[in-house]
Amino acid sequence: MLKLHDFCNRAMLIDEKVHDRQSRLSWLREPEPRVASASLAEILEKVAIIHRTGISSIPVDPLHEPRLTQFAREGVRYTAQAFQQMRVSRRRVILLATLREMEATLTDAAIAMFSALMGRAHLRARKRLEQRVAISGREGRDRLMRIATVLETVSQAARAGGDIGAALRDIVPLDMLDADAAIIRRTAAPHRDDVLSEIAAEYRTFKRTGPLFLQALDFHGRAGTAALRDAMAILSNLDGDWRKPLPADVPLGHVERRWHRHVVVAGKIDRTHWEMATYGALTNALASGDIWVPRSRLHRSLDVLLAPLSGAALQPPFSLGNPHAWLDQRAAQLDSALRDVAHNLAGRDAALFAGERLRFPKELKDDDARHDEGRRLTLACYDMLPATRITDVLSQVERWTGFTRHFGHVSTGLPPGDEQAFLATLIAEATNLGLSRMAEVCGAGSRRALLRMQTWHMREETFRAALACLTDAIHAEPIAAWFGQGHRASADGQAFYLGGPGEAGGAVNAHYGRDPVVKIYTTITDRYAPLHQTVIAGTAGEAIHALDGLLGHDSNADLTALHVDGGGVSDIVFATMHLLGLDFEPRIPRLSDRRLYAFEPSKRYGRLAPLFGHRLNRDLIVSHWPDIERVIGAIRHRTVTPSLILKKLSAYRQQNSLAAALREIGRIERTLFTLRWFEDPALRRTVTAELNKGEARNSLARAVAFHRLGRFRDRGLENQQTRAAALNLVTAAIILFNCRYLGRAVDEMRRRGSPIDPAMLSRLSPLGWDRINLTGDYVWSDHLDLDANGLMPLLIKPLP
Repeated sequence: MLKLHDFCNRAMLIDEKVHDRQSRLSWLREPEPRVASASLAEILEKVAIIHRTGISSIPVDPLHEPRLTQFAREGVRYTAQAFQQMRVSRRRVILLATLREMEATLTDAAIAMFSALMGRAHLRARKRLEQRVAISGREGRDRLMRIATVLETVSQAARAGGDIGAALRDIVPLDMLDADAAIIRRTAAPHRDDVLSEIAAEYRTFKRTGPLFLQALDFHGRAGTAALRDAMAILSNLDGDWRKPLPADVPLGHVERRWHRHVVVAGKIDRTHWEMATYGALTNALASGDIWVPRSRLHRSLDVLLAPLSGAALQPPFSLGNPHAWLDQRAAQLDSALRDVAHNLAGRDAALFAGERLRFPKELKDDDARHDEGRRLTLACYDMLPATRITDVLSQVERWTGFTRHFGHVSTGLPPGDEQAFLATLIAEATNLGLSRMAEVCGAGSRRALLRMQTWHMREETFRAALACLTDAIHAEPIAAWFGQGHRASADGQAFYLGGPGEAGGAVNAHYGRDPVVKIYTTITDRYAPLHQTVIAGTAGEAIHALDGLLGHDSNADLTALHVDGGGVSDIVFATMHLLGLDFEPRIPRLSDRRLYAFEPSKRYGRLAPLFGHRLNRDLIVSHWPDIERVIGAIRHRTVTPSLILKKLSAYRQQNSLAAALREIGRIERTLFTLRWFEDPALRRTVTAELNKGEARNSLARAVAFHRLGRFRDRGLENQQTRAAALNLVTAAIILFNCRYLGRAVDEMRRRGSPIDPAMLSRLSPLGWDRINLTGDYVWSDHLDLDANGLMPLLIKPLP
């Protein structure tokens, strides 16, 4: 039973108002996407308010966690007025669950904001350094000319027996000479200026918010982080007050080597750089899991992240077998493959091994005649498809699959009561039109009605279930079998520019220009069926998200291979995929520059010897085999999201020995794959074809999400995730619609005696949208001319 005064504190959150039009509870939920020290201070203030309610001191039985999670799903959607209208007992338990959920969300937001501020500090320091180097370069020519003049003057005066000092003063001020000498000495010093030499200018951001951050959260860490935690305690006690001196025995064990010459200057501690080094070390330790926050969701300890979920069914122990037997088998296979390639080099084109690099053969372009034949078949089939609106497409797909039944109400579990209002909401999210504008043009309901659909029915788990329903339906279409065997998947990121309030939540990626972007990382099968999507930052690496789609979907697709482009490649992903029993077949950029690896000395492989990196470390793999089994088991049993654990393992390249062991395994698999890529043109064609499917699917997604110039204007990540999920679901519905009608078109052409080469059917694509009106006409037809199977008639031209 909750203490009365604790419950009263919680009740204040729904009774108080921040201002006339916003309750305290609404303010606590409000996202803070703008990267700024004021935003971090506001998040920490919200965390402190929740802490003052005393929820952290309330014990919760792990058996009740699933039920509390369900209550939290409801609570985060209730308004303050809805809480006020509840009976006290229900309000108490839902408010408790909601505050626990908000505490974890805000804690993660605070850590993310602190990390973003540290990243911005380094980015600004780098820009200042680059500007200074550029200015120095422009001034360098003038400086060299002055030095040349000085040297000539000194030489002439010395030869003539004149006054050298007077001669110098006549051509250049001595102060300028002193400045030139200082710049030259600094440039020629053993330690040149680096990014950290410019970081002190960013200290003002952390002087106050840094101690607030340390005081607001409860940090724990491994034994190896003792020096860092001691430094954090000192910073917390100093509270940004420079009138308080650093202790005599200030810890330095956490300071990275690159920081040392900035932190210790002439035998004394530079406080500014010491504090910045400490905050940088904290950021890295949080990313790798060496420091954790128990009340966080994403930054808990690795032991907690890898532990089975409360209330989950007991899983059998996961085993990868004997490490020595595994290593013997892989070492023999690696040695054999390397020796075969080295032996066969003599019979290959000399251009394929030039400059001590493997040069990979270029693929032959598609035969023009075959390409034209495939295009004619595609146009003929699409010409037979009926023209229709996107609203009617979704209605037909719903009639075939009943996918809306998966969008259960968060409280009752019942599907949407108004199909058209729900589909209008789905279209508004997918097309980027927005609920207000959709309510004005569709006639399916008011904005409030559409908002109810979005709030109570659209969640990550409901989108995942509905998408699985459409994925299975696409795979069941007869024509889909021509597109692929159904066991391959590919993943690709698609950038979407941000606009309006959403701009503050993005990051600038130079690859896409100067505007802030986010990326939707989407996984599809070889039959074009979308499996999964997630929103990631525009500057985030894609590699750690590659496994999320393959392992996180709910469909019945039995996938055994994954293809990604350059952004999704890393040695840890190679290792994880292999240990899960899956094939990782990426298109690796600059593959000729990548090193090969082996257990044996490189000279054993003749002409390939210059291509090798270090010898692989068997002992490192064996010593961490139990930890590797634990990580792979947690991923296999879906205890932890692959991207979350892989991000932590990738955070420290040198200091995390478990990550180093996984990289060694990944180097084995990457070397084997590189040799296959060199030898097997069919593999290269398959990977390219599968990745092209994902890029073509991105064009369809871009066509659907065209409103507001295709820019996302959502402030929070949760809203962006909803928009991305809706977009993926609508594109899946279009693909299913096209599959069904293309199959009928092919059958009709065969019935009419048109010759169709079966090999050409694989060139068909269900990604066309020319026959679907995506723009502006968001009303439902009063009557559709449907046959007994619920299908519209094809547009068939009469035989001559």
